[in-house]
Amino acid sequence: MSSQHLPVQFAPFRLARQGQRLKGAIEIKGMARLTEALSDTEGAVGIELQFGIDEQGTFYARGHLSTQIQMTCQRCMKPVTLPIEADVALVFVSGDDQARNLAPDYDPYMVGNDAVTLAELVEDELILALPIVALHEDKTCEPILERLHTEADQSDQTQVKPNPFAVLSEWEGKK
Repeated sequence: MSSQHLPVQFAPFRLARQGQRLKGAIEIKGMARLTEALSDTEGAVGIELQFGIDEQGTFYARGHLSTQIQMTCQRCMKPVTLPIEADVALVFVSGDDQARNLAPDYDPYMVGNDAVTLAELVEDELILALPIVALHEDKTCEPILERLHTEADQSDQTQVKPNPFAVLSEWEGKK
């Protein structure tokens, strides 16, 4: 299949029997669960998936996903662009029994008789590949807590606080 004509949905067992290959890109903004973790929804995911049947009769998809995403740096709370690369080794299974008996180098992907939505499959794999904590790699960003403390210290220095005991000096003069 060509890169311009990726299917919205596909029949995984049929593609595996035919030894098909999917190569192309899909937009990130259509992946609602993934975009919840992102600070920007622009961009696309490069997809390359080879379908087949291995020696044990397992229907699989192997390949690679790659994209650049933008998340919020948890150190400085500013946007950070991160490359996301995910190697895919999926086996299409229709039940828990099949999933339990897989070779360790495969991940199960549960399907029924329905077609699989390509964007959902890609979204699942990208969510698994997201970093636990997004940070700028170069560590030149200023931590938000330090910046807030610095701003608070500066505002404390510019504000003249009234002396809470000034009232006592007024009472002393009245006696």
